[in-house]
Amino acid sequence: MIDLLNEILITAASLLFGSFVLSSAGFGLGLAAFPFILLIVEPKTAVVVVNTVSMVVFGLLVFQNRHKIKYKEMRIPISAGLLGVPVGLFFLDLIDPNVLSIVIAVLIVASVVFTTFFKSESVEITPSLFTLLSFLVGMVTVSTGIGGPLMAMVVVAKDWKRDTIRGSLALYQIFVKGVSVVGYFATQRFDSDVFTLTAVGVFPTVIGFLFASAFVTRIQEGLYRKLIRAIIITAGMTVLVKAVLQIAW
Repeated sequence: MIDLLNEILITAASLLFGSFVLSSAGFGLGLAAFPFILLIVEPKTAVVVVNTVSMVVFGLLVFQNRHKIKYKEMRIPISAGLLGVPVGLFFLDLIDPNVLSIVIAVLIVASVVFTTFFKSESVEITPSLFTLLSFLVGMVTVSTGIGGPLMAMVVVAKDWKRDTIRGSLALYQIFVKGVSVVGYFATQRFDSDVFTLTAVGVFPTVIGFLFASAFVTRIQEGLYRKLIRAIIITAGMTVLVKAVLQIAW
């Protein structure tokens, strides 16, 4: 009972934090939430919960930015992302939970470092590259829950406005994650723990969205980004060390 309560509290707090990051930047719920959830929840359960609950925020972001989304430009990337879903489901079934924890932790740290130092304007995003990356993001998102930073890099390189980026990324993700949830049901990933943590996670996720919408413009952007990155990298390294020790022992 105490273990379940701890899982619920940590999952709720993690999703609130992740929702705040996602609502502010247009990506990053899994990036922010996973390091904390993985300290207490089994990796494959965490992937399903995060991907399912995040649909709530993506839906809100689509509605909030519905007039600024690049619907025409996102049709092919969304289709490519959907093709990556069954491949991601296959890898989720195949991979060992401890190895999955390490993969997620490495992706978390690498994504933060990448988005900190990468200059998106230095890369030309051709339609073919956009399609390929959309497929890869769909595959990685389903199997690890981490795919937002790569997709964000692509759309930022296209020089879209902030609200267009937030809305267009959300449109892509809500399609990919929606089909992913269907796949999770089909592969019997929704057990009692997943249902409980998903149900509990919806409310803090909405609170995180509302908080970000109301207060993010009042926070100094440079300080905000540094603080978020420091928290995520520290937590990601903690998950990585924990997973490596579990395999070693």
